Amino acid sequence: MKSHVLLLALLQSLGCSGIPLYNPELESLAERGLAAALAEVNSVHAASHLYRVTKGSVTRVIPMGLNTADLLMAFGIKETECVKASGNNPQTCAFRPGFFVQSLSCSSRVRMSATSAQVVSLRCGSGSSSSSSESSEEVFSRGRHQFNIPLVNRGKLQSAAESQSVPDASAPPAWQIPPRPRGDILPNYLV
Repeated sequence: MKSHVLLLALLQSLGCSGIPLYNPELESLAERGLAAALAEVNSVHAASHLYRVTKGSVTRVIPMGLNTADLLMAFGIKETECVKASGNNPQTCAFRPGFFVQSLSCSSRVRMSATSAQVVSLRCGSGSSSSSSESSEEVFSRGRHQFNIPLVNRGKLQSAAESQSVPDASAPPAWQIPPRPRGDILPNYLV
């Protein structure tokens, strides 16, 4: 009886240890979802060169219906030597050599069904990937700038940006910095 209890305790501890389990169905879903997220990055955001996945993992699976599930994924991408207009598969392209090649961390939520994969949200940045993948907006970093682009209103944003007019250069700015007092008094050094 003691051996059965010891065996049960050992199996329970191994089940809770976080050792990954191999699931071939999840692997094929993850590959399809990752391909959909990478296609979204390359079609919308790649400026001149395609991106390729460096690492990836499924962080969570959320059942949404009978044959539908959302995959929350974290992955890294790096710029390749393939030009965007070439139409090559980015996973077959070599990474661009050099120290200043853009490398990003991304997180995405992809809705998977038996026949399709739809990117619900995608966040990419030069730092570590954010945990707020529930958002419906997309953050993509190019250099020091970040762009917030909602996935559902992409066409409306382009037409709104085209219709905005540039303000007159002679007009005063809407905000002004209040002048700071000069002198060598203590409060001036504390500001």
